[in-house]
Amino acid sequence: MEHADRPLETFVTLVLEHADAALAEAHRELYPERVPEQIPLSLTLLYPWIPREAVTEADLEQLRSFFSTRRPLEFDLVRVAEFPGVVAYAVPEPDDGLRATMRALWALYPEYPPYGRPGNDPAPHATLGRLEGDYAITLEQARKRVEPLLPVRCEVGEVTLMEEYEPDRCRIRENFPLGG
Repeated sequence: MEHADRPLETFVTLVLEHADAALAEAHRELYPERVPEQIPLSLTLLYPWIPREAVTEADLEQLRSFFSTRRPLEFDLVRVAEFPGVVAYAVPEPDDGLRATMRALWALYPEYPPYGRPGNDPAPHATLGRLEGDYAITLEQARKRVEPLLPVRCEVGEVTLMEEYEPDRCRIRENFPLGG
């Protein structure tokens, strides 16, 4: 989320803030710009989704229906890895359920490819901090701070739709229970 002259965004995510208090604190330390943005430790399923002002009740109902048929997700955050030069992240394992959910969601919204890149198939990840920019960390810093806390068990029973209410400031728009 970068420019004030763009439409306000929405994104679909799994909030992991409550899985482990120490890991959530490490996330805030390593990724301080997320604190004022009000983005907790999370694992994004689809970013960006429909621009905030264009989201309709039918769009929300489609998400409700989609997630009501999907099983709750269970995984462990097991180690720290990187998208080289971009971010350090916690790796979820097993990731089969996450990948299946993400790919099915992307197929439902082909006009909103993950991270705005058609054909992109990013691995499931819980971002811990940026490796570039004003608040850059190193992979080594992320590993030193986070790996002693791992593994962290995550049992997720709902998916969260986040929305910007002003540029770079987010809030929860709706939570969608996973059924299945």
